[in-house]
Amino acid sequence: MKLIVIFCLGLISVLAAACGGGEKPRLVTPTPTPTATAAAPVTQPRPTPTATTAVPGYTIAGFVLDSSNTLLLGGQVTLEPSGNSAITDIDGLYVITGVPDGEYLVSITPKCVAYGCYVAQVLVVSGSDILEFNLAPLPASLLRGGPAAARSVLDGSMTLDQVEFPGDNLLLISPNDLQPGESAQIVLAAPECIRCAPLLAVDSPVAWSLAPGEGAGIDSETGLLSIDAATPTGSVFTVTADVGEGQYSVSAEVNVYSAEENPLAGVWREKQTGNINQLLLTAGGEFAVTVNPFEHYQDYWGTYTFDLNTGAIELTATGANQAAPGSQGTGTFAIDGSGALSLIGICLGEWDDSTQSLAMNCGHEFER
Repeated sequence: MKLIVIFCLGLISVLAAACGGGEKPRLVTPTPTPTATAAAPVTQPRPTPTATTAVPGYTIAGFVLDSSNTLLLGGQVTLEPSGNSAITDIDGLYVITGVPDGEYLVSITPKCVAYGCYVAQVLVVSGSDILEFNLAPLPASLLRGGPAAARSVLDGSMTLDQVEFPGDNLLLISPNDLQPGESAQIVLAAPECIRCAPLLAVDSPVAWSLAPGEGAGIDSETGLLSIDAATPTGSVFTVTADVGEGQYSVSAEVNVYSAEENPLAGVWREKQTGNINQLLLTAGGEFAVTVNPFEHYQDYWGTYTFDLNTGAIELTATGANQAAPGSQGTGTFAIDGSGALSLIGICLGEWDDSTQSLAMNCGHEFER
């Protein structure tokens, strides 16, 4: 019996050393459970009202030009992301009030006018009114575009020294495509001012040249281009005009094609089913759509393919100044006995006067 007691005491000592390093266990006095009593209602203190701090707003105003010397009437100037906007009056003036400090992107509707397109501008408002934030369209000569646009000149002409920035504004009016045996008069032209749309012929000495020199010819004094009847389709010629006494040089390309192989090539205009005023289809497989043609402005452009046997056609846009919503470029085409072109299932768009922008429109009929 004594041995059992001693063994137990020794075992207790070992366990105590392992679990607590020989420390005495602490006694925990149980906490009595409180008796539930009815709590007295607590009155919450009323929050102290915070004075509202007024956010200062500033006035943004300015004039909107649609050319070098005219003002835009009825254009909508919008600040994003706030959405603040105003309409320009008869003097091209807009006024937007209550604009808080911040950075805004300023846009104009319509996006494009007869002399160019407006590019969104960044406006930073910081503690003051801004009363001379004026806007003007980017000149058409500087806008992006696709194939060389079909252009024409007004009656009359001007001298070289009347051309504003001739290094940038001189251009050649020539066809994109000619068939073997055809001729065309190449014209040196320019707008009267950097934001002017109409083109005038430029009366200046010009030395005309052509490359390559075989398969076509050009009159070195008049600029009359003639394609030889035996020139194969697919040939490309570069016309160059050295202007004045060599101050400027302007070039343009002309492709040789067959209307039997590509009856779509050329400039088409729509008069009945919409108002796509110009659909340009080149023999090289490029297209450009323009609602309101001016200078070499184009709304959108790209490439196209077609099948003469099935009538299938597909237009693929690759660039735009403004594009029509819901555009659809896959469908069929037909050319009737009078030479009119119908596009079925194709949605090129139309002009919406109420929004001054392109809107959805499908099915088009064109004539040359």
